Amino acid sequence: MDDIRGIECLWGNPINYPQCPHGPTLLFERYVKKGVKKFYACSACRDRKLCRFYLKYGEELSKSQKHMWELEKNLTDYQMHHPTELLRPLENTKKEAQYLFSKKSTEDIINMLLKLGAKQILCIGTPRIYEYIIKHYTDKMSSLLLDFDGRFHNFFGPLDYCWYNLFNHHFFNKDSINVFEDFLTQNEGRDTYLICDPPFGGRLEPISFTIKTISDLHKKLNKHVYNDDVFLKIMFIFPYFMENIMREKSNPQYVTGGLRDLKMSDYKVDYDNHPLFISEKHSRKQGSPVRIFTNIPLNQLELPLSDGYKFCQDCAKWASNENKHCKECKECTSKDGQTYKHCDICKRCVKSTWKHCQICKRCMLEKHICGAIPNIVGRCFNCNKLGHTRKECSNLPSTGITIGTNIKKHKADCKLTIIKKSKVGHTSRKLLNKKY
Repeated sequence: MDDIRGIECLWGNPINYPQCPHGPTLLFERYVKKGVKKFYACSACRDRKLCRFYLKYGEELSKSQKHMWELEKNLTDYQMHHPTELLRPLENTKKEAQYLFSKKSTEDIINMLLKLGAKQILCIGTPRIYEYIIKHYTDKMSSLLLDFDGRFHNFFGPLDYCWYNLFNHHFFNKDSINVFEDFLTQNEGRDTYLICDPPFGGRLEPISFTIKTISDLHKKLNKHVYNDDVFLKIMFIFPYFMENIMREKSNPQYVTGGLRDLKMSDYKVDYDNHPLFISEKHSRKQGSPVRIFTNIPLNQLELPLSDGYKFCQDCAKWASNENKHCKECKECTSKDGQTYKHCDICKRCVKSTWKHCQICKRCMLEKHICGAIPNIVGRCFNCNKLGHTRKECSNLPSTGITIGTNIKKHKADCKLTIIKKSKVGHTSRKLLNKKY
């Protein structure tokens, strides 16, 4: 994730912020020695070389600056129908890198939707889901594609596709807003599903705000029938190892909605053109790390039996084959594709490669440096103070990291153990001695 320590994105509605060619900008703050510096920058591009917009907070654009950005934003009909001449290639990971679901994952997700009785599918950044629906299931469900890739104008009509920026809920064509709202009211909002595959390196604060905005709009437009059954069902595609970051950054103001309350399913999402996000036999040992986060009850999200997924009666949800139910934790605890083990001291399940450390008072990798805390400039999401992260926060419950008084002795023991067990050269030994 392109998340530089010391820079935060302020969670809020960008509708009144200054605009660049990619719609409303986002408000950021950077931590400097003298305090905090706020500024507006592009929501879609994470590299100033790709979008040069920058405005300090509290300042206004000059008339010449406004005119310059207006000229870049007013797209002609020719440009709308020839977006490859306007947009840069989609391989750039700091702007619009595009990874596509594998055929297997596409079919599996569609089967999940069919079994759930989905009628309307809002596809945000999931063109393969959209293509599969219009090719095979137009008689059973309708769909609308929202995507940042303007080239889809060459293939889909204005009632089927909206050129869209997820980071600020911006429609490049104003008429698309009506198409979008009409879609949310189909079938009085019943059985409407949103499936979103965001850029994994993008800021989570604005994405969360956008998801909440869409959910609130769906509720507002269908308020006459809105209840526990009629609500916007969400399937958010994201790596399991970014779950904590997603929950911390998606709702720092503790406002309900967005991504904060989504639960993780065990289904492993595969991609065709990403070497790390696949579950084939010759790739990752534990399979793809990408999961489906959802507000759909997990007992209703049926996963394919042919891939080893099973239904856990105790948890009342579908789980992967390696995810064994823990009687002590009373849940299926694995997240990363391994079978976890229970630690009686920590009173929780941990990865099989971890071991309890008496110094750190928790389970960690067997070879680790006790008490090592990184030099961090960012802000803690627990106490809102600078200089440390949530994991190192002293205001956390007693289950957090606690360093014993005999830390120096343990470090010395660790040094000797590493030297004895590792095949290190003379230079490495010198470095170890200096470090300790």
